[in-house]
Amino acid sequence: MRYAVTSSEMKQYDRNTSQIFGVQTEILMERASLSVCDEIDRYAEERKITRKRRALVFAGVGNNGGDGACIARLLKQRGYLVNLCVIGDPTKCSDLLLMQLKICGSYGITTDTFSNIRDNKSVAEWDIIVDAMFGIGLSRNITGTFEDAINYINDCKKERLDDMFVVSVDIPSGINADNGKVMGCAVMADSTVTFNQVKIGHLLYPGCEYTGKLLVKDAGITDESFLTKEPTFFWYDDEVKDILPERKKDSNKGTNGKVLVIAGSKTISGACILAAGACLKSGAGMVMVFTAAENADAVKTLLPEALLNTYEDFEPILPKLSEAMKWSSCAIIGPGIGTDGKGIELVRTLFENYDKDIVADADALNIIADDKNLRGLVSNYAAGGKKLIITPHLGEFARLYNTSVADCKEHLLEYPKELANELHCTVICKDARSIVSDSNAKKIYINMSGNDGMATAGSGDVLTGVLGALLGYELTGFEAACLGAYIHGAAGNIAAGKHGKLSMTATDIVDELEDILK
Repeated sequence: MRYAVTSSEMKQYDRNTSQIFGVQTEILMERASLSVCDEIDRYAEERKITRKRRALVFAGVGNNGGDGACIARLLKQRGYLVNLCVIGDPTKCSDLLLMQLKICGSYGITTDTFSNIRDNKSVAEWDIIVDAMFGIGLSRNITGTFEDAINYINDCKKERLDDMFVVSVDIPSGINADNGKVMGCAVMADSTVTFNQVKIGHLLYPGCEYTGKLLVKDAGITDESFLTKEPTFFWYDDEVKDILPERKKDSNKGTNGKVLVIAGSKTISGACILAAGACLKSGAGMVMVFTAAENADAVKTLLPEALLNTYEDFEPILPKLSEAMKWSSCAIIGPGIGTDGKGIELVRTLFENYDKDIVADADALNIIADDKNLRGLVSNYAAGGKKLIITPHLGEFARLYNTSVADCKEHLLEYPKELANELHCTVICKDARSIVSDSNAKKIYINMSGNDGMATAGSGDVLTGVLGALLGYELTGFEAACLGAYIHGAAGNIAAGKHGKLSMTATDIVDELEDILK
């Protein structure tokens, strides 16, 4: 597990390091700047640049600019030819920047103007451009000379391509550290060197596309600076086997989870096969598919390991579903059930009569969104300690939240928590970076596994099946949701590697679960 911090959290940890632990800010700045210079040296060595290397450093007037001035001095000491350009109102220079500029002057480094660089210097002069204009505190759109400088950096990179290295200090200038948004314009970095903790803006789109290769270096702000107040957001980059609970050696198929898969309809068979197949591949001891009679042959052929219980379109659901519910230890519902009469009957029957854990997805969520009474039933479902996980994509989430998809994307980090609190459940809001929130958990998970090839029919059904299997482990709903999203994305990454993002299918994701979980 790794943390992703907000700008306010990081600033507090920085202050704690200096004010509580007594580490001087100047020391932190020197360590941070040294780590950036090390990355620049690595690039120069890889490119085998034997002549004098030339670096252009853009510094803002805040403490990020202080980093830039410090980097300029360190690069000069390492033999680079350095131009330092400070952009911004000189009357607003931070004390740390003024101190670093004074030190630069002692080493013979003078500041240049942006107009002189733009108008009188050739793009061919620069091997390296250091972006230290804005740090993690940016909250307004970039205009004026700052915008011109960012466009200049990006234009230089477009012209020079791999013959130039653009490195951003802490975060690319123009990216909001709290949400990854582009504040008007932003530097497109080859690498970003950040310090001690990843920022949320490094992970979310579009900020992650501007960050380039992200390097987290130790500037001296350690976890002790949390002072027991840990960051809210976290993500996984572990091996799945290292975070998946170990199955008990004396377990059996009955104790490893008996999952009831309520999926498919008379016109849709693939959804129940994908969900049940993923459930089996993810470690469920037993799986029963409850689906329309029209799907019986497909399930028997493709999933011989699964139990099967079917219903006819004309018969009531409750009698048959009651026996299946008694048999199971948890249920998943929604993939391919439809949003008409039978689908509504399935969802209502389950929530009115079941007393175990549920994963709800797809059509089940649309049915809940459209039925106020059913929504009330769902919101009270987990009150007695049962687990309820819902997995809406942005369209389904917007219907549940009664807003637009654009509004959901704008508030991707906040709305899932609000919906989880309303429905007393765990929410996986599926997007390029899925967000997992829970009514009982203070933390929020950002899923970093997966790829755009997973935006394909049936992929969500696979996730639902994985979650059903994980409910058989001794996990909270929140833990199962975080781990399920991560496993699903990791399997998708292997599938993309084998089949390509354009050609991969949901079945390919199911097939790769065994590689992830072995």
